[in-house]
Amino acid sequence: MTSDRSFVAPLIVLPLVLLVGCGDDGGRGDSESATGSASATATASTSATATMGSASEGSASEGSSGSASASEGSTSASSSTSSGSSASATETGTGTSTTGGVATDTTDSDTATTGPACEGMMGGFDFSYLWVANTDQGSISKVNTLTLVEEARYYSDPAQSGAADPSRTSVNIDGHYVVVSNRGAGTVTKVAASAMDCVDKNQNGQIDTSPNKDTLLPYAEEECILWTTKVNSPFSVGAGPRATAWAPGTFNEATCKYENQKVWVGYLTAPGQAEIARLNGDTGEIEATIPLPNWPVVIDGANGYAPYGAAADADGYIWTTGVFTNVAYRIHPETLEVKRWDSPLGDSHYGMTVDSQGRAWFANWTAGVGATVFDPKTETWAAVPGSEGILGRGIAADTMGNVWVATNNGGAFGCGMLQVDGNALTTITHHTFDMCGTPLGTSIDIEGKVWMVDYSGWAYQVDPQTYEKKVVPIANVHYTYSDMTGGGLQGAVMPG
Repeated sequence: MTSDRSFVAPLIVLPLVLLVGCGDDGGRGDSESATGSASATATASTSATATMGSASEGSASEGSSGSASASEGSTSASSSTSSGSSASATETGTGTSTTGGVATDTTDSDTATTGPACEGMMGGFDFSYLWVANTDQGSISKVNTLTLVEEARYYSDPAQSGAADPSRTSVNIDGHYVVVSNRGAGTVTKVAASAMDCVDKNQNGQIDTSPNKDTLLPYAEEECILWTTKVNSPFSVGAGPRATAWAPGTFNEATCKYENQKVWVGYLTAPGQAEIARLNGDTGEIEATIPLPNWPVVIDGANGYAPYGAAADADGYIWTTGVFTNVAYRIHPETLEVKRWDSPLGDSHYGMTVDSQGRAWFANWTAGVGATVFDPKTETWAAVPGSEGILGRGIAADTMGNVWVATNNGGAFGCGMLQVDGNALTTITHHTFDMCGTPLGTSIDIEGKVWMVDYSGWAYQVDPQTYEKKVVPIANVHYTYSDMTGGGLQGAVMPG
């Protein structure tokens, strides 16, 4: 029999959504001439293990309510930046990942999404969940976006405590998997959304997994935790992994699968030295590490902070930025070339996302500008008039051209969420909430509903058409960002 703390999770298959015809993605036509170039050389390999880091970052120092200081690294590749600095990228093939301290083979993340015959169409979500980091507990919550029920919780690291300091969560292209980065432990953990993707580690003929929001299995016993990879040993409050994103991989029409999916994670390797790693989405192995040249250091003295947000565009490029900076970095997924652009608008970045047009959007904190956008095709920056002075946090773009920005007390508009017309570059309205503490992450779900997660212990779902708001209590505090539903990646790759 199944114990009262574990069960075989039901398989929920949702109708295919967000379909577009397949075609040649091609490369983006943006100019490569505005920034300098330099070449880099390949060096050694590293291993990924599931051990803890030596430093942790308290949640109060990064995201405590009302705090203006709430902010929060092997083959060679060509690298170019605006300053012409050179960098080296290291590609590896010897890393290992672990689950519960025991090395295992994980399930294939190249999951079928559209059935046996794709008929020239790309797949949509099979599952729709909001994944929320419970920062003080060292766990993540799985919330069904259709039923608004928190279905399960999982420890995010072998530490099984707030010392792991989980924050960014990112969902893959079909909703089968989430990864969460642990700022205190220096680790990244992958969790499966459905029992069919979990692993019967103890070979008892069933999947032992969390049955509800109140029951967490020990890390080593949870069979929906697939791997945990060590990416760095945090040496300062801002050194641990933050920027976290899945890349879409390649869609195979013959198998109806996304193949070769990758996870990208940014962190510091030394004071003022930032790096982003490419992990194998199936195994957690570190395949490449790419230094980010001339990383801006604007907080925590000489240490600085790790790359703060990340997102992938339709061509698989990875975008990242630094907190309270004006920079946008873009990494080529294969050549590992790095490009950097600096905004001339007075940006102070916090959250970031990428829209269906391949533009990078930024929510700004205590800046003269509010929401800003960079178009790599024209290499131009623009600000949204009327959004000036917000204390912006998370930001998300939907497939209808809207951009949604979490705003905090102390800035223009106060506590809530700003809706922007991403095409016209105008503000639409500012949404307020009956309960509003410190809005942080924003994300778009399978139905196009907008989610705002509040640090203080709840999340809101907003209907973008009727503006109806539904609140979902989620215990603990949530310093959570990134593509928490997978809707951002879906929208960027397969706009509706």
